[in-house]
Amino acid sequence: MDRNGIVDALARQRRVETVVANLARRDLDAALKDLSQIIYLHLLTMDETKLRDLWDTGDIQFYIVRVAKLQMYGHRTSYDTQVRSFSARSVQLNEDASYEQ
Repeated sequence: MDRNGIVDALARQRRVETVVANLARRDLDAALKDLSQIIYLHLLTMDETKLRDLWDTGDIQFYIVRVAKLQMYGHRTSYDTQVRSFSARSVQLNEDASYEQ
């Protein structure tokens, strides 16, 4: 199976989302969905031989957990710089908010 096939199979099974939700101990919110996409992008851009070996040996789950932990708890990761930094600088709007002019 090629890289795209492996990542497609993981996405259909929602394995990355399940790992991220379990590590965060909460349902997926927007930031955790972004984290899942960052992990899928990592899988799509990693060495195809390494990814295929992880898939064939069944170690792909352990690798996903490791990448998710590094992204969630590490500093200077793409999740930290792209998602957390943006969330810290922005204000979430409620759908029912009314604005006075």
